Amino acid sequence: MYITKTDYLEYTFCRKNLWLRKHKPELFEGQELSEFEKKIIEEGNLADEAARQLFPDGVLIELVGMRAVPQTQNVLALKPSTLFQGAFSFNEFFVQADILRWNEVLHGWELYEVKATNDVKREVPHHHVNDLAFQKQVIESTGLRIVKAGVIHLNSEYRQKGTLNFQALFITADLTEEVLASEVAVHEEMEAMKIDLAGPEKKGCDCLYRGRSAQCTTFAYSYPQVPEYSVHDINRIGGSKALFYDWIDRSIFALEDIDNPEKLNGAKKAQYTAYMKGSPIIDHEGIKEMLSELVFPLQFFDYEGYSSAIPRFEGFGAYEQVPFQYSLHTLQEDGTLEHKEFLVRDPVGDFTRPLLDRMVKDLNPNATVISWYSTYEKQRNMKLAELHPDQADFIERINDNMFDLMTVFSQNYYVDAKFKGSASIKKVLPIVVPHLTYKALGIQKGDQAIERWEKMIAKSTPQTEKDQIAGDLLEYCKLDTFAMVEIYRFLMKLG
Repeated sequence: MYITKTDYLEYTFCRKNLWLRKHKPELFEGQELSEFEKKIIEEGNLADEAARQLFPDGVLIELVGMRAVPQTQNVLALKPSTLFQGAFSFNEFFVQADILRWNEVLHGWELYEVKATNDVKREVPHHHVNDLAFQKQVIESTGLRIVKAGVIHLNSEYRQKGTLNFQALFITADLTEEVLASEVAVHEEMEAMKIDLAGPEKKGCDCLYRGRSAQCTTFAYSYPQVPEYSVHDINRIGGSKALFYDWIDRSIFALEDIDNPEKLNGAKKAQYTAYMKGSPIIDHEGIKEMLSELVFPLQFFDYEGYSSAIPRFEGFGAYEQVPFQYSLHTLQEDGTLEHKEFLVRDPVGDFTRPLLDRMVKDLNPNATVISWYSTYEKQRNMKLAELHPDQADFIERINDNMFDLMTVFSQNYYVDAKFKGSASIKKVLPIVVPHLTYKALGIQKGDQAIERWEKMIAKSTPQTEKDQIAGDLLEYCKLDTFAMVEIYRFLMKLG
């Protein structure tokens, strides 16, 4: 059983989860990666490949895993100036380094980890410094000398103009001093990891002291006594550590067992009260007043956007959202409902211009535009204004007249314990408008829409498949805005 740098990073997050992954892999069977998780891995691979352009003299080790170790040694014997994906093993540990660069002045190797991020991360489980310290110790144990260590990450300020400029796309952060300072602590963790993985299964894990979204994959296995709806599901409970830890220390897991609810406030208090009451908490007057300020026609608007680590389109940077589609449901005061939509099918040249031109025709800048989490739509609009300053006034008026329907739920005007502290439309819709569902659609989530659009615009995709994907994208985005219409109608009936 070899311990990789990925294992090490998982160990620093949850020791028990790593032990189970090594000794009881059946617990992870059937847990497929989401489209979002798959894309993160793909983006990491793309960034790694792109960063190699910085070192045109590099030699790539094409094998993966332990089979790459002897090949690495053979290549090192030829004294390359740069080595990509060099593999090294020592005792239980194994690493495959992104980039090793020979430093003739210091007579040693520079170690670089490529990260598909816009900055250096220093928090578990994505601690870039400790990641490098782990690699450095394994590599040096095989006889190589590491004289520098750093992270090559994406430049958030870079915008593509013409041919991709790899020198401008990446930033090299020298973390040598930080890596040296962390080596002792990382070495201690590596030794502890060997002992833990070789030992028996331990009870529980540290995730008991984390909110639901920050727990490990096997939390339910380790803590079967914790109910499916527990104190871990209270809105942002991780921000109230003293109170939360006190409950856990006293084995208070069920909301019914909380003996000091008076210490809760805001959204936490509202969620708890709704749960104990068994019915939603509704501020009828507040909702009525808020919705009465909207100006007809009401325009329910939603973008779908694409992002990538390596910029693909003119004027956009790493991970900058590229709007490729919108859906618009327009509700008149007499109840008449009209739907319009736009989808970029072939992103060639200035493809955001046709999208914006259609928005100018479809949207009334003087009436209310309704979105869900309006920050996203407003940011996309500001990007369009940056690219097309001649329409900046129109876009500014749209943003000024935008209303965020999520506010009703995020600011506790309507609280249902079944939302589990979330104001996401995917959590709210099934509760307040249960007859609407995404389950029958070819695309059911936003991350899936990104992957499908990427597939649709690929030259290798057959036209019949392109047409099917286009139809699925339109139906998905259309349901997003219609869902807002139905939620609005639901709220109006409360008054």
